[in-house]
Amino acid sequence: MTAASGHQPEPPDTSVYGDVEIEAASGLALPSLRVLQAAGAIRAKKEPKSHGGFRRSWAETEVLKAAIGAAISEHFAWNIRITGEVLAKTRAGTWDALITIASAELDQGTSRKASLITTSEHDWFLDLIDRKFLFLRVPEAVTTLSPDAPFPQTDLPIGFATSKDSFQMLPWSLGTKAGRTQVRNLVGEKAMEPILLAYKLAMVAQGNFVSRASINASMQVRAAGRRLHGLEARFVQDFVKSR
Repeated sequence: MTAASGHQPEPPDTSVYGDVEIEAASGLALPSLRVLQAAGAIRAKKEPKSHGGFRRSWAETEVLKAAIGAAISEHFAWNIRITGEVLAKTRAGTWDALITIASAELDQGTSRKASLITTSEHDWFLDLIDRKFLFLRVPEAVTTLSPDAPFPQTDLPIGFATSKDSFQMLPWSLGTKAGRTQVRNLVGEKAMEPILLAYKLAMVAQGNFVSRASINASMQVRAAGRRLHGLEARFVQDFVKSR
């Protein structure tokens, strides 16, 4: 997926960070981070201390996933438990791919201009339709690289909130005949009916929405990446507020 962004892949970052760094970079307090960890949305490592015991540490990718969670919770006014379910249950590799592409656009410059987080044609968005259905909106090139995404559909349903504490996922593969057959064989005809109905309702809502709230998740990742490396990160609205 890095090829789609026009950048060469970066070598993997093996740096690890402590609780203080992940709180500052992601924008989430430690209790909320623990909820994400318990949901399986982010994973900490245990590093031995020199005088015994262990210290919790976080890889950079986990910090940036937490930043996506912070944006979901803040901008959609969702509690951290639902946010944890969204991050943990979305198709494996989705957030890693988003982070890889967004990080390729990260400007590590230290100037005031570089601190302004700007958009890119490769950005991924999270859209909340009618305050219920959550979609991932991606560039068309990304749909050619995902085996589950029905090309050229760029609005991919993640799922919908079923209560204030739970979230129901929707397989992207329901957008193709082969995918529907695969899901039907996996869950059975009876269980397939409500899943397929929910998918159809989500797609109808996406095309006929009353309201849509959007997050540029890629910009959130780039901002958190700069903060994690001790650099300033600001959005346009931050400059407006400062005046």
